[in-house]
Amino acid sequence: MHSHDALLFELFAIFLASKVIGEIFERLKLPAVLGEILAGVVIGPYALGWIHPSDTLGSIAEIGAIFVLFHAGLEISPGDLIKVGRTALLVAIAGIVLPFVLGFAYMHWRGDAATESVFVGAAMVATSVGITARVLGDMGMLASRTAKIILGAAVFDDILGHAVAGSGGWAGAQRGGAVGKAGGPGC
Repeated sequence: MHSHDALLFELFAIFLASKVIGEIFERLKLPAVLGEILAGVVIGPYALGWIHPSDTLGSIAEIGAIFVLFHAGLEISPGDLIKVGRTALLVAIAGIVLPFVLGFAYMHWRGDAATESVFVGAAMVATSVGITARVLGDMGMLASRTAKIILGAAVFDDILGHAVAGSGGWAGAQRGGAVGKAGGPGC
């Protein structure tokens, strides 16, 4: 097969698996996006091995993520997010502090070095505004006050989470830790 034929086959397999498993999840009253993620796991390189990562598929996936975020942005006005800003910020702070502390504490309890503990704690902070918006959209809740608080918190969480992850990696690099060097400044 030529490379464009292989790409078309991969895209067809991705769309088919995503739609079929997403539909099954919807019929089970679960968000379709969870089924679509499961489809990626199943047909990806670690299960069936039908689809392997490539630069082209990565670029297409990034474009898809942009459309998901754009669609969520069409549904929510900035004024609505500002109205729930304080509550969303409190939720975001809790969503950063709790996972960070638990991740750090677990790694420290296992006896791992502080550098690795900070790194895992920072990694636990990560969220996805796109997935959050898609799940809320699938559930028909994007217009609710709760959804606006959740999305506002996810936006704050992403901003603050990047700061925590960056500073955690930077702190590790300052101590000479191998893990910290990967997330330090200039990466």
